[in-house]
Amino acid sequence: ELGITKVILPEYDKMMETKQENPHHKYSVGEHTLKSIEAVGADKVLRLTMLFHDIAKPLMKTVDENGVAHFKMHDVKGAEMTKQILRRLKFDNDTINKVVKLVQYHDYRMPAEAKNVRRAMNKIGEDLFPYYLEVRKADTLAQSEYMQKEKLQNIEDVKVCYEEILKRQECVSLKNLAI
Repeated sequence: ELGITKVILPEYDKMMETKQENPHHKYSVGEHTLKSIEAVGADKVLRLTMLFHDIAKPLMKTVDENGVAHFKMHDVKGAEMTKQILRRLKFDNDTINKVVKLVQYHDYRMPAEAKNVRRAMNKIGEDLFPYYLEVRKADTLAQSEYMQKEKLQNIEDVKVCYEEILKRQECVSLKNLAI
């Protein structure tokens, strides 16, 4: 409202102007971002992740012949942009690394099976996996009702599987192998 983003975060202004013409979304990219920030806990890493999770959508937007918008590879490009922006804003390396990783994997989906969850824990990081679950939930809550119940159920099932893996102390990376 004050126009501060034009100076500090001009990428956000582009998000506010970008419509998401597909069944999964009912808001512009910027409005969806605000809703997702509201849906996540009051944590610096989580809030920054939600602010930047769709930062590349304006650049990556394509519209097919049916008028449906697609944002292929916005997660990868978003991670690159997030790293640049957070460095520009002088954030510490730990925060940058965590937020960039979560932005990169914010759209990573899997069936709620132990092998898939272990693989995801390895890719995302055991320490960041609970954050990843929060990010996916907030992102889903800020979308349209289209398949929302199924998406939320998948997140809950993945969480249960994750907790079972922790309880059984299953190995998810080479550093944890008992050799």
